[in-house]
Amino acid sequence: MKALFPEKVHYYIYVFALMILVAGLPLSKFLMSLSQIILACNWLLEGDLKNKFTAFWKNKTALIVSSILLLHFIGLTYTSDFSYAFKDIRIKAPLFILPLIVSTSKPLSQKLFDTVLQLLVGAVIIGTIISSLILIDVIHRPVIDIRDISIFISHIRFALLICVAIFISSYFIFKAQRVFSKIIWTGVIIWMVYFLIIMESITGLMALSVTLVGVIIYTALKSSKNPSEPSKNKLFRYGTLLLLLGSMILLAFYINSIAAENKQKEIVDFNKLETHTSLGNLYEHDIQSEVSENGHLIWMYYSIDELKEAWNKRSVIKIDSTDLKGNSVYFTLFRFLTSKGLRKDAQAVFSLTENEIKAIERGVTNVNYPDVSSLKGRIYETLWEIDLYAKTGQVNGHSLTQRLEYWRTALSIINNNFFLGVGTGDVPRAFEQEYIKKDSSLGEKWRLRSHNQYLAITVAFGIIGLLWFLITLIYPLLNKKTGFNYMYITFFIIAVFSFFTEDTLETQAGVTFFAFLNSFLLFAKKKSGEEVPPQNTL
Repeated sequence: MKALFPEKVHYYIYVFALMILVAGLPLSKFLMSLSQIILACNWLLEGDLKNKFTAFWKNKTALIVSSILLLHFIGLTYTSDFSYAFKDIRIKAPLFILPLIVSTSKPLSQKLFDTVLQLLVGAVIIGTIISSLILIDVIHRPVIDIRDISIFISHIRFALLICVAIFISSYFIFKAQRVFSKIIWTGVIIWMVYFLIIMESITGLMALSVTLVGVIIYTALKSSKNPSEPSKNKLFRYGTLLLLLGSMILLAFYINSIAAENKQKEIVDFNKLETHTSLGNLYEHDIQSEVSENGHLIWMYYSIDELKEAWNKRSVIKIDSTDLKGNSVYFTLFRFLTSKGLRKDAQAVFSLTENEIKAIERGVTNVNYPDVSSLKGRIYETLWEIDLYAKTGQVNGHSLTQRLEYWRTALSIINNNFFLGVGTGDVPRAFEQEYIKKDSSLGEKWRLRSHNQYLAITVAFGIIGLLWFLITLIYPLLNKKTGFNYMYITFFIIAVFSFFTEDTLETQAGVTFFAFLNSFLLFAKKKSGEEVPPQNTL
């Protein structure tokens, strides 16, 4: 088959489609899809398919990376839900298509490669600016939860892209020749780290920290194996490592101080509890419960009927419904009043300000963290969830502890389908049946899948599939001509870390994020030896 256009035209279309794709990653699912359609059509119309497939077959790294999709076709042989199976394969098609196209297309020059990366950083920055304008209400959209400011893709996928963009920016800092350029790229990094904090992205901040540790340890070890390296470079490396370790210790103390705020319990004399409210209604007390908020016991001094009547006079959202985050208004109100050291009665409800009423309606549970964005509040809530789970086993509506239930359910499914899993299409059904079988405490709307990519693969394809998946991840790192460089290593750490807390490859944005960056960083550029930043790069 001959090419439809001259070779140069096809090359320009290829580069243009790559640019559309990186612009779409943080900003548009439509552009993600459109760019891949353009890439596929251009690749086919360019012709020379026999030589392309021959080159692909000889490229072991590309073959192994793209074989993740093969797992899903093998899983069709023992699945029962073909409708879901083919939907899953369609979503995950980029895992094969992008390695095939990028590895068999004309390599990019260093300049073009850098341009695509810079465009990705630019698109991420645009995304953070739009999100910030939504947060400060310049762009008018309802913001109930900080996650609502990420309007184009999931806030978690966006956080992962920000982490990648931070390390791309550090690459350009050390590559830049002019001081002004270094200052600009440094400013970009500072802004993106600050935005991760604004977005309260625990996953993003942890991915960033883990990747920093990995890269610094790598460069420190590399320095120790190079005795001819100038001592000032070694001092820089080890000094940075110590600074990072010091920062992590300070962070640990900070988190511990937040935890300590809720560990200081009020002293209650259970023999001298008041029995009636100021309106003469009976108080209830659960003296067995140890659940607290800001040191105050939650299930003390509450009068349900009185509270209900008072709240329904103050708010349009009735107390027996859900707040704007989808949680019980009762529970949100209980926690908020307790956090103020108030009893759960009419007097307490009528003492609330209008802003506090709106905060409770929005799902705010603690008076100390009324703002939509508060990293300290996010850390506090996470620690509170863990404490609640330890004391009561309750997980509904709590993102971290719900994951524990998801993981436990996934492991139970794996135990019953150890070697081959349940097949490509039967994963949702397997989770549904297991939740029923175990009489899970999770409410119907919270009964989701594993939120862990390694477990998701194992549920579908068993331990054999997991081993295959791990090989596809690790093999590129073993090939120093493709994967053993700064840019790929940083992306790799971010991606494999995200797989522990998210089933990243189960959505269009997640699949495209992984498949594109994996393919682009491995195959898109002309190879000229090991491509790493200067020796003092972090």
